Amino acid sequence: MFHMQGAVVRRAKPTDRVFCARRAWDHGTEVGFMKEIEDRFQPLAQSIVDGHVSTFDRELTHVISSFFALWVVRTEMREQPVEDAVLQGVLPGRAWSRDQEERLEKAGLGFQRGITIPARQANGIGLRIRVGRLLREINPSASWGVVRASGGEFVVPDRPAYPFIPIEPTLALAHPAMNQTLDRIAVGLVNQQLRSASPHYYFARDLAACP
Repeated sequence: MFHMQGAVVRRAKPTDRVFCARRAWDHGTEVGFMKEIEDRFQPLAQSIVDGHVSTFDRELTHVISSFFALWVVRTEMREQPVEDAVLQGVLPGRAWSRDQEERLEKAGLGFQRGITIPARQANGIGLRIRVGRLLREINPSASWGVVRASGGEFVVPDRPAYPFIPIEPTLALAHPAMNQTLDRIAVGLVNQQLRSASPHYYFARDLAACP
């Protein structure tokens, strides 16, 4: 991983704190809405890696576009956390203990704290709305292609400024794009764009292999 501030290079595991947005949204959004999108995308990504899928019908295009929209919105909300939402014209709700709040969340139920809705619940509602809105913008004209690197490897940006989803060091999905193979020079140009769009960090399997 390369940190833009200080130009620091370090190793990072998938569980590293920079990849996690702790309690940024409610439990139901995390294990329901978001996981459903991820669970549909992962087997498709594996089929692409294995060479079993290289073209995408309407349903598969929707799966890819949904995953990209989730990535975009999740990144935006992590960088711009929402505060507790104040409800106007309502009576204060009852007081809940922390344990009761956790139980309500796991049951998929919302709750008030006085006259406010906790930020993570507001985030969950906002995330679903924004993913749907972005998906409606992307999906009607989405044309995802499989892009492979014959030389070098792709970096992964911390912010998806471009519709480019690396799923392997030498394989990515891009829109709009045809299935194609890029040489090392072209991979370097792609990486240059991805790095320039990363305000905080970017990462790769091996940064030395990324032109």
